[in-house]
Amino acid sequence: MDEPGPALRLLKRRLKQRICSSELRALPASPGRAEGPKIDWPGYPSASHVAAPKQGAGTLRPHPVLAPGSGSSQSLQLPSKDLEAEDDSTKLERPAKEHQELGGEAALSFVLLPAAPALWKLEGKRVLLFRPGSTLEPRSYDLHGGAMEVSPTGGPFTVVDRLLPMMRHAVLQAQSLCIWLHGRRGSGKSRLMWGSLQDTRLEHPGVAQVLADGLFHTLKELELLPIREGDDKVLVTLQFLKFGVETELCGDCLVGPDFDPHLKPREALLGNGFFMDGAPEREVRQLSELQLALQRGVDRLRQVGTFQSGTCRKEDAMAHGLCTFRIRRRVGSEVHTSTIHLLDLVGAQMSADAKTKKRTSQEDRTLKAMLRVVDALAEDPEYKFRDGHTAPRHIPHRDSKVTRLLRPCLGGSGRSVLLSFAEGHDAILAELELATRHEGMTSDGVQSCIFDRESKMKEIEDEVAALCRKLGIVQPQDMQLTMDASNEEVRLAELLQLRRRVLNFEDWRQIRQGGLSFHKKRNEGDKQTAAGRKSEAS
Repeated sequence: MDEPGPALRLLKRRLKQRICSSELRALPASPGRAEGPKIDWPGYPSASHVAAPKQGAGTLRPHPVLAPGSGSSQSLQLPSKDLEAEDDSTKLERPAKEHQELGGEAALSFVLLPAAPALWKLEGKRVLLFRPGSTLEPRSYDLHGGAMEVSPTGGPFTVVDRLLPMMRHAVLQAQSLCIWLHGRRGSGKSRLMWGSLQDTRLEHPGVAQVLADGLFHTLKELELLPIREGDDKVLVTLQFLKFGVETELCGDCLVGPDFDPHLKPREALLGNGFFMDGAPEREVRQLSELQLALQRGVDRLRQVGTFQSGTCRKEDAMAHGLCTFRIRRRVGSEVHTSTIHLLDLVGAQMSADAKTKKRTSQEDRTLKAMLRVVDALAEDPEYKFRDGHTAPRHIPHRDSKVTRLLRPCLGGSGRSVLLSFAEGHDAILAELELATRHEGMTSDGVQSCIFDRESKMKEIEDEVAALCRKLGIVQPQDMQLTMDASNEEVRLAELLQLRRRVLNFEDWRQIRQGGLSFHKKRNEGDKQTAAGRKSEAS
């Protein structure tokens, strides 16, 4: 029998090899690769499954959909043109039943797996994972969302029929929804999110384009179309940001492909999460306008971004993409705000040096921060110390810019939907563990985002008037606090500051003015990009 020393060394050597084989390194997303992903993931049928698009307004593209639990495929009609050019007979075909699986779940996970009967098995929403060459019992994972099988012979299964009802529910109920994709490089995440290109034109629409179509159909149901200039009933905006992997710098994809160090996240006036200061939202009034802006943002996301560092410009070739649709509706004196976030995380993979045969990993603060937030929210909210006392667990939302912007959907009042991609036993195991932790996150419960300016102002004015009568102050705006100020005076100063914030909060006129400056910034960004490329070439 071996001595304890050599046995421990052998065990450590085997564990080290196991750990090295499971480590990941962030690599650039490749939505525009000519060869496409290694697997035909859902939503992107092969050429034999897709009918050739016809010319003309209101053309519909049939996308084969493998219905859950059945072997037959059905066609999901998706409009590819402006809704105003369609007649009543060409409408977006919704799923046969409304999304009844939402319930009160604040987090749902969908795992997309290749067809491998010897590797995994699906029993309802339970996934059984087998280890090849092992007689051990399979690992079991129960998911509220479930797993989706990709079958090359039976046609791909699209996730559109799951995401469209969620988006429609978020718009009708004024809720926040975040759809984010996670997986290794080459799994087809970016192709699923942003669509595939063929000769610089959109060949197959992605999740972003489909949700944009569904968004305007929902507004049509609410009788909010057409949207006119300066409309006081509805305001639809788009924001498309990119975040560098190495530098975590932010860039506005609607302006240009480069990063801007001046874009920083700021906390909202009334504590409603964070916003990116310096990146205004662009107002869109038609579906065609939204589709063109989306395509422009995707093109800028695919390009290599540069930034100024001292007297030279440097590159950050890898970037995460975050697209945000925001819909504000006036219902009486209330403003109902719906937010749809689409996050495409850069793929993760490990590479080894050919000479040293050592695996190297690259720091990706955004990806690691997202996983840390999921892990922290999946734990007990109360941290227990050894001596028995407890304390609230820290949630690292401030570790990255993306987690700050997505804070309402990660443990807040919004909903989070994870689409994870895996191939091979180790990758499937890692994604199933992540999906389980994601669905186990604690949150404040899914709530509506409704802001009533009139009632809030009336409440503030009544309290200010009561304090002014008690303190004998005629003009409270001229009041100055001193070191010996009473609690009533401090409260009055806080109310005056809160009144200014309420007046400036969600001002549609300011939002539209910020969007008008978008065209000027875009032209300047194009000129700077062209000048930078020219100087580098020379």
